[in-house]
Amino acid sequence: MLNTIDYPLNYIFLSRFLLMHKFNLLKNNFTIPSLKKIVLFFFLKDFDDFNDPKFYNYFYFFKFFFGKKAFFLGYKSFFDLGKTTYTIKVQCFLNKEDIYSSLLFLVNDVFPLLDPLYLDTKVNERTRFLISILFKIKDMNVFVEKKTSVGLFYLRDPFNIQLFIFGCDSLSIKFLLQCFKIFL
Repeated sequence: MLNTIDYPLNYIFLSRFLLMHKFNLLKNNFTIPSLKKIVLFFFLKDFDDFNDPKFYNYFYFFKFFFGKKAFFLGYKSFFDLGKTTYTIKVQCFLNKEDIYSSLLFLVNDVFPLLDPLYLDTKVNERTRFLISILFKIKDMNVFVEKKTSVGLFYLRDPFNIQLFIFGCDSLSIKFLLQCFKIFL
């Protein structure tokens, strides 16, 4: 029975139902916002060695919690006073069917355990119809409490979650995020 349910489709229509019936401020039901993609990334600055196990724990983090392979981009090296340091962005994209399960994992299991001091939000309006919201989790101990794995103890850089929402205006996007219990 559970294998036949289309979960992403179910979440899309559930959020639309909640938006239309809970908040009557929407003027046009055909321009309801939708999530296009989620970008999860770590921005590693002043990293010393690629052979260090700490570097591979960031890739393990994405595979363990989100089931996706991560890759790195934005590789830059700096040589100063006989020491080479690297700046790397470890990144993972979530599209289509992976969006809602990952977002609900973050909203139900991670965000309630976070103190508001350790969560930063930034809203960026890219175009008239595309808005990106960046969440920065500064305390990685929340994920260590989920699973006591030795590899996750070395995560020291903040975890960034960027949502790309396509919709009509910022008010309806705010209502969509309230359906997922994200209050801005």
